[in-house]
Amino acid sequence: MSQDDRFNLDAIENNRAKLEQAIVEARKPLDRSSQKLAALTNLPWLIAGLAALLWYCFK
Repeated sequence: MSQDDRFNLDAIENNRAKLEQAIVEARKPLDRSSQKLAALTNLPWLIAGLAALLWYCFK
C-alpha cells in the first residue's frame, strides 16, 4: 500500500473487509483431527495399563 492510499476510504474499507473475514475465519470450529492425534498419544499408556491388569489378574 502506498502512502497516498493509506488514508483513502477504499483502503480503509478493504482493511475492514479483511478484518471481518479474519473474524469469521476465527469463529469457525477447529479441525478435530488434531484432537484424535492427541488421543493416540495416550494409547501406549492404555495398552500398558491393560497388560498390567491382565498380568495381575492371571498371575
